[in-house]
Amino acid sequence: MRLDDIRRSSNIEDRRGGGGGGLGGGSGGGPRMPLRGRGGIAMIVVVLLLVFFGGGDTMGTLMSILGAGSGAPSQSGGFQPEAAAPKGLDQNANTSRSEAETADRVAAVLGSTEDFWTAHFSKNGATYTPATLVLFDDQTDSPCGTASASTGPFYCPSNKKIYLDMSFFEEMDRGLGAKGDFAQAYVIAHEVAHHVQDVTGILPKANRAMRQQGQNKGADSIAVRIELQADCYAGLWAAQSNIAQALEPGDMEEALGAASAVGDDRLQKRAQGFAVPDSFTHGTSAQRMAWFKKGFESGDLRGCDTFSARDL
Repeated sequence: MRLDDIRRSSNIEDRRGGGGGGLGGGSGGGPRMPLRGRGGIAMIVVVLLLVFFGGGDTMGTLMSILGAGSGAPSQSGGFQPEAAAPKGLDQNANTSRSEAETADRVAAVLGSTEDFWTAHFSKNGATYTPATLVLFDDQTDSPCGTASASTGPFYCPSNKKIYLDMSFFEEMDRGLGAKGDFAQAYVIAHEVAHHVQDVTGILPKANRAMRQQGQNKGADSIAVRIELQADCYAGLWAAQSNIAQALEPGDMEEALGAASAVGDDRLQKRAQGFAVPDSFTHGTSAQRMAWFKKGFESGDLRGCDTFSARDL
């Protein structure tokens, strides 16, 4: 992606290096997994991505977070109020040129999503209030549980914030071959899409329906429909925002590759040798690619209505 002309978002709380928000003592995010400098990294990454993209039963973590992608708040009594943090990237938090470039890319992609959704809401007579993205390393507090490298990125509706440890991108690259800057952009756009679902009332309604049903898994579940709609919204952003002019040859393939890599079926087969459709929470590789492409090609938000779709 060519990002020189893309506005950088300042809606970022940069907690890297311990700069904003300590741990509140067991806030329900599940056990922390070592991801760096240990053996068996490939299997660790698969489990990590199963938790983030494919549901939480693999480790019993983040079941309070709708399979981790679009977290319903779950407070266990240990959560402490988050400390206020300056808005925008902390350039002093970068430990390498590569980290600085990735952080800048995150700010640019976030800014592009903000501009796109602000314009879209405005056309429909509404005001878009952007989410805040929390950048951290190691772990940090959230009302949806402890955010750590093992949880992967997620959106927390309770405080309208997205949590991201950028080391996740490295593990996604190494572990599943989801490579490239636009693969990273897809992840951010997907989480922003959960915020859009939240502020438009879709996510709260879906959460209520899942609580009433007493389940949030299965190939045809509400959870899967939430995630596929977020993929579709991400495709819509990729096609119609200013990022579309920044795309270079191969970028779309990177996004589709990332969508394919994090399908429930592919992750489960990689981890255990077979897929269990009744445990799906995010959709298959084919579904995730198809709904991203539908958003990209249709250019119509109404085409992203996964809840009315008979065939996902």
